[in-house]
Amino acid sequence: MVVFLSVLALALATLVPVASAQEGETTLVVGLTQNWETLNPTAGWLMSEWEMWILQYSALTTNDADMETVPDLAESWIASDDGLTWTYTLREGLTWSDGTPLTAEDVAWTINTSAEQEWMNHYEVTADLTATVIDERTVQITSAVPDPRLPDVGVLILPKHIWEPVATDGEEVTYYENLDGVGSGPYVLEEYRPSQTLTMRANPNWYGWEGREPGVDRIIFRQFGNMDALVAALKSGEIDFAASVPGSAIDDLEADPNIEVIVGFQAGWEQIGTNAGDGDGDVHPAMTDVNVRQAMAYAVDTQAIVEDLWYGTAREIHSINPSIDKRWTPEIPADLVFAYDPAKANQILDEAGYLDTDGDGVREMPGGGDPLHFRHVVNTNSDMGAAIGELFVGWMDAIGIEVELISLDSDQLGAVIAEGTYETYNWGWTPSLDPSSMLSVFICDEIGSFNDVNWCSEEYDALYEAQKVELDEATRLQQVHEATLILTEGAVYIGMVEVPEIQAYRADRWEGFLRQPAADGPVLFNFAGISYPNIRPVGAEGGPTTTAPGDTTTQPSGDTTGTTAPGQPEESGGGVSPAVIGGLAAVVVAAIAVVVSRRKSEDERE
Repeated sequence: MVVFLSVLALALATLVPVASAQEGETTLVVGLTQNWETLNPTAGWLMSEWEMWILQYSALTTNDADMETVPDLAESWIASDDGLTWTYTLREGLTWSDGTPLTAEDVAWTINTSAEQEWMNHYEVTADLTATVIDERTVQITSAVPDPRLPDVGVLILPKHIWEPVATDGEEVTYYENLDGVGSGPYVLEEYRPSQTLTMRANPNWYGWEGREPGVDRIIFRQFGNMDALVAALKSGEIDFAASVPGSAIDDLEADPNIEVIVGFQAGWEQIGTNAGDGDGDVHPAMTDVNVRQAMAYAVDTQAIVEDLWYGTAREIHSINPSIDKRWTPEIPADLVFAYDPAKANQILDEAGYLDTDGDGVREMPGGGDPLHFRHVVNTNSDMGAAIGELFVGWMDAIGIEVELISLDSDQLGAVIAEGTYETYNWGWTPSLDPSSMLSVFICDEIGSFNDVNWCSEEYDALYEAQKVELDEATRLQQVHEATLILTEGAVYIGMVEVPEIQAYRADRWEGFLRQPAADGPVLFNFAGISYPNIRPVGAEGGPTTTAPGDTTTQPSGDTTGTTAPGQPEESGGGVSPAVIGGLAAVVVAAIAVVVSRRKSEDERE
């Protein structure tokens, strides 16, 4: 007890209270297990970071609950006869949160600079685009090639007066901390405490608030070390929303009449990735043989992952989902469905000449030589990583492959993948709406960067390039399907499960949440953040809409000191309420539990 009280006293001594809400203001506390590595939209890629960006920055267009393209900053657009040029008219009276007018100059600067400097989260969309200012409210965008995504230009528009001084080149811009709190979206950054909390306040200049008041004045995103502590905080009322709930907690939470559980899908998956050996690095030569990778695919009991680790909430899949829209996912022929069949896996390896010639239980390369000893990297930022690693060892042992487990966090794993010094690992993706973004990961030019399987296929690349400029949707659909099947045949991703976003919130306090996609998507941490402007306290006036935020037409380390965005009010008051002390005590207890259980938070990629 003395030790516990000392820890609690130390925590209280270092606690700096989050900027306190004014009397009568509403605050939504969202708990999540994924940390923020950067707040810079030209450098980051985690879903926790994306959630902040889509709240702070608007785009020309956005997507509603049905994933249809609808106006955002632009109120309308028209196309040229050849479909290469689109002219967008901005809403009247747009301003940034600091009062600076938002004009076509901001749009053109963002598009042109991101293309020139190859910003990571913009370039795939803007690479072939050129934006020209016609007047303050009109911008003309011309594509050098046919672009089937247009008129959808969903890249986040940044304030030129803030970003131009720091965007001197494509590398320098990534170092900007982005703590200015200047945006055009419904909420903007107020305070950031790395590895602890990120606080956003309602932006009074957002066009979508016209004629109404925000239902939520302030949003506090709070980071937890593991899902168990997150669930405990939701049940106790310490937080209002839990972004990552384990399947094992669903029954318990559903039994609470004050809590609503959401099992949402947005086509994201987790996989065991392989190293196909087409890049640089040190990889076992057997991994370059598709027979070996296909045998490994047959040896993985994916349904066990679904049932035992995801409590039946996940779905076994046999290819990537190129898009949130499942029309782009092809039907997989029977010969490419690598369903669990260890006997078939052994047969494939036998026929390919991978035999255990010395009787030690481990196969060798054809003709003798190197034993099949593979390194599997356990992603310690994945809640399932360690368990999948242990299961993988057993599955591979059953077909004569010896596996060594190496535990790395997501940053270290990313470096290992880029270097090509691994055989397998576990991680996952959530696709965008247009299939080009996801398909681009696997092109040859991305080896050493986003291509996390070191796989290269000229046939795949040709289909990728063709679909990028195909305006006939039926033809493009066929091209995307063919490319996806080539990738599937390569067996570079195995043990794939489409994973749910299991979320829960205090239904006794809040209402107005919207799913995206509308049929079965999550309500927060989805593609366009459509819930936030619609959330309100239970019983408050107003109601949810079925459109994107503001859509009115038919037409996404350990530093304990807080950082307050410039121009934001300083904290008022310095006391800590008994409720906060009690909540903090619960967190300290949870933190002690983390040390014992060593459970890690889930880390999904955007």
